[in-house]
Amino acid sequence: MKKNSLLFSFVSVCLLSGGLAAFLISCAPTAEVANHPEVKIENLGPSINTEYNEFSPAITADGKAIFFTRRIPPAEGENQGDNIWFSRKAASGWSQSKNLGEPVSVPSKDAGTPSVAPDGRTVYFSAEPPEGKMHIYVAEFYGTSWTNPTDLGPVVNAPGYWTGQPSIGSDGRTLYFASERPDGYGDLDIWKTVRNPDGSWSDPQNLGPAVNTSGQETTPFIAADGRTLYFSSNEHPGLGGFDMFVTRWDNDHWTDPVNMGTPLNSEGDDRFYALPASGKEIYFASDREGGFGGLDIYRAYPNPYPPGGVTTIAGIVTDSKNGKPLRADITIEDLESDQVIAKFGSNEVTGEYIVVLPAGKNYGVTAEAPDYLFYSDNFNVSMEALYKEVRKDIALDPLIPPVTVRLNVFFDFDKSTLKKESTPELDRAVRYMKQYPTMVVEVQGHTDNKGTAEYNQRLSEARAKSVHDYLVSHGIDASRVVAKGYGLTRPKATNGTEEGRAQNRRVEFVVIKK
Repeated sequence: MKKNSLLFSFVSVCLLSGGLAAFLISCAPTAEVANHPEVKIENLGPSINTEYNEFSPAITADGKAIFFTRRIPPAEGENQGDNIWFSRKAASGWSQSKNLGEPVSVPSKDAGTPSVAPDGRTVYFSAEPPEGKMHIYVAEFYGTSWTNPTDLGPVVNAPGYWTGQPSIGSDGRTLYFASERPDGYGDLDIWKTVRNPDGSWSDPQNLGPAVNTSGQETTPFIAADGRTLYFSSNEHPGLGGFDMFVTRWDNDHWTDPVNMGTPLNSEGDDRFYALPASGKEIYFASDREGGFGGLDIYRAYPNPYPPGGVTTIAGIVTDSKNGKPLRADITIEDLESDQVIAKFGSNEVTGEYIVVLPAGKNYGVTAEAPDYLFYSDNFNVSMEALYKEVRKDIALDPLIPPVTVRLNVFFDFDKSTLKKESTPELDRAVRYMKQYPTMVVEVQGHTDNKGTAEYNQRLSEARAKSVHDYLVSHGIDASRVVAKGYGLTRPKATNGTEEGRAQNRRVEFVVIKK
């Protein structure tokens, strides 16, 4: 049996000692596990499952599309070996699955165990390199087709060692995977790496003895909250074969793994866990009785061990003048730490985008496209927030003066001193003006109707001047920035509600000359 097989590489040691029965007995310590009678399990049906092995589901953040691996024996002809397939969810159920096709799925060459970034445009997967054992690759979807896969390189794919089963985090940067690389605790361990701003990957870190054992820990899945990890193990006490477990990152360590219990785990092999961003349902692979083939893909709900809440923001980016979809760069920033959390892009053909915001931070979300004025908004997701879906269509204005955008800047009540959460947006404005060295802007301050007209006029002028001073102090010539205050004279919404007043309290960036 091939050591670099996507599915079975991690059971070879036990199989050598006497076949599958011996493996179940000698390699999976049994234990009392919780029973969850409220959990319902359903087979995804013939549009997904066949007489062959279907496994390693990867569900998009919105739960509307699924990628998975199908193994067709070489003797069966077309699309033999491990290939990646996909299906879309409609009101009537899952569509008939289709092979992802070249250049990702290449006949006669194993490629599988996909993991999809939240935007659905980036897929990480395992595939055979020209020489050596399994590696992790990445491909991106541009317009209507996938790019040629790129090997993640020797930092992640340690030369001479099996590396696979990737799981990309909701930030699009943090990658978990299984590997037999040196300095682990067992035959296969779970590791983590982070993509640096320059595109390189950090040295992988072993998740440590709380997660990894002398046995085999495999098929990691990091939930959208970035803190809840699901994985399979044949060494942590379970029912038999591989069982599914859950652990959570708690400040500086992973908690002791918890067996997911029945009916999720069975006496067979249960693994390849995946969740949409909501975390309410589970997709996994199992060879339990009653399926279409050896391994089938199942859906279970509700999830007895859900992850933390997140907010998903989805919509379409368009040209504000003609309504045509746009390809835009979507940047997510932690406004308190001034760190870029993630970068994604809207689809070139449809303009669609989706981002996931884990709980506990104040985020800035910005859309940018060449020759358009940038657009920013902020979303404060409390640590106690439950799952929430936000629809946010973004219409970018062509850079044809005069054109206006509201700056994502913050002040304390009755103050004109910029708060540190304003820094990412102000730095963006600086970069933008340096990109267009002849650009002239007017920074406008506006208020609601609380207080006298004279008070609001002074406050609006002071706030506009604060933004002006920041731009000038960071290299923009003072002749290119005009600061004006308009007080309460130009409301955007009613002052009769708090929501309306919040819209009226603003600083605007008006391009008056390109």
